[in-house]
Amino acid sequence: MTTPLRQALALAWLEADGFIKRRLFLTLLLVLGTAAFAALAPIALKYAVDGFRRGEGPGPELSALGAVAQLETVAPAVLILVYVGSLWLSRSLGEVRWFFFGTADQRLHRRLSRRLLSHIIDLPLAFHLDRKTGALNQTLVQGLAGYRILTEHAVFTALPVLLEILIIGVVLALVLEVEFLAILALSVAAYIGVFVLGAARIVGPIRQVSTTQVDAYANLTDSILNTETIKAFNAERHVADRYDEALAHSERWWSVFYWRKSENGVLVAAVFALSIGAAMTLAGTRVQQGALSIGDFVLINAYMLQIVAPLEALGAAFRDIAHGAAFVEKMVALMAQKPERRELAVVAGDARRDDKPGRLEVRDLRFSYVPGRPVLDGVDFTIEPGQTVAVVGKSGAGKSSLIRLLMRFYEPDSGDIRLNGLSIRELTLDDLRLSIAIVPQDTVLFNDTIAYNIGGFGRFGVSASDIEEAARCADLHDRIMEMPEGYETVVGERGLKLSGGEKQRVSIARAVLKRPNLFIFDEATSSLDAKTQRAVLDNLIEISAGMTTLIISHRLSMVAHADEILVLDRGRVVERGNHDALMNKNGAYAAMQRAQGSLDAKERSARRETA
Repeated sequence: MTTPLRQALALAWLEADGFIKRRLFLTLLLVLGTAAFAALAPIALKYAVDGFRRGEGPGPELSALGAVAQLETVAPAVLILVYVGSLWLSRSLGEVRWFFFGTADQRLHRRLSRRLLSHIIDLPLAFHLDRKTGALNQTLVQGLAGYRILTEHAVFTALPVLLEILIIGVVLALVLEVEFLAILALSVAAYIGVFVLGAARIVGPIRQVSTTQVDAYANLTDSILNTETIKAFNAERHVADRYDEALAHSERWWSVFYWRKSENGVLVAAVFALSIGAAMTLAGTRVQQGALSIGDFVLINAYMLQIVAPLEALGAAFRDIAHGAAFVEKMVALMAQKPERRELAVVAGDARRDDKPGRLEVRDLRFSYVPGRPVLDGVDFTIEPGQTVAVVGKSGAGKSSLIRLLMRFYEPDSGDIRLNGLSIRELTLDDLRLSIAIVPQDTVLFNDTIAYNIGGFGRFGVSASDIEEAARCADLHDRIMEMPEGYETVVGERGLKLSGGEKQRVSIARAVLKRPNLFIFDEATSSLDAKTQRAVLDNLIEISAGMTTLIISHRLSMVAHADEILVLDRGRVVERGNHDALMNKNGAYAAMQRAQGSLDAKERSARRETA
């Protein structure tokens, strides 16, 4: 058993609760009953056939069965009923086992799906920045499908076949000559050899199928998510051709897989013909010699067919298990990645003892994504409770990286960040992130109601009145009430049914609802027009009044009210002070102010000329 397969089975066992284990145990009992009735039914048929020829004199006595041999004294009609009843019970138990297995399988699918989602969400931000959404989705779909293939074949193919072979082998050892056991053993060995060969030959192609399908679905998802861009650049045909090319790679590997599967099927058919031919030839010869009865001939034929069919199913199971294992491998590799929480929760602390403003200290912070290329180089500042501090600078100055370090999306190379006197390294991520509320540049909304997008992420378990109060603080309540469905209005994919200002106000409502120790406004108005920007800025100033606030912005109109402004350039603080002091200094901040004022004047002039 390969390492990924062992890991996959270990994960499934860990996720199996008492309900799943009880259902699987009952399924195994039914599998045992199904195999036993199926394996023993031909004995009743043998004696029924022999009973029809009693008038011709006694046939050869097979005393090895002992008490079972007394079945020859039972009327053939009764034995036929026993035979039919055994087959009926075998099939009926086989159908009932689907209920217990199916309910266990669905519960396992649910638990694995939740575990997978939780694990992926807990992975560090660096993983999510590199991921392809479509590829990740297909990896999970394939992995869960692989689990289903493995469990179904284990319960409905491998285990029943092995039980039937064991029972039939015992019966044949008691009833027939050693030559028949030799044929049976050689047949089983040949089948196993062919199955192992087939499984080994399809592993490579099916892994390639898995990879090419993941790539194709990544292409598909990217195309769907960027439909607006595709239409704007008239690139529909190009995108369709690119997706078709990815599918063509997958099709080629599917072709290799099916060809090798067909080759293996031809070998299986050859083993079947040789096995059944050898057994029937030997049985016919023994009947002619008087060593076996007609019933024995029927028994041998029934058993050979009864073994061959399940063995062929077992062969298909081997191939499918190799298929499922290849699909599971990528998911197991994904699950092997260390989640964020295991790495970062060092010591449980309590950063938010209450809802009062917090104290933030950033001490000599240094950070780089690539060694040798610092993004932050010795940043140092303190925000006292209730103060507002702004960080401004050009694109690439390190502003966004500062927020990522504050939220512990990344770890600094050196230096420290302290919240309410505790290093954030000593806090659990829950403690830290509950203490901070961010209003980002791009508000990400779920395709759900406005109420869910505010209450589901601002603070869990809040009431409708709490959500409405937060919306009022964000100056959004009246707009929501003008909508036909109010707070139950569905915002659409990524919130496309709302305007930019409305989406920002949803983000503000989330922040208000969180009742944090620290507000962070990250370029919160940069994507808005001047009028909406002014209105949203007024909302931000109002809700953060008296609260500890960090503003990240390249628009200086956002920060003029701040108690202190830090000018960041190439990861270093080159100027600091309030707006008036920095303007009087006539340095980098004043130069940025003049440059932005000039750009704003040109923009206003262009609008007037267009009008």
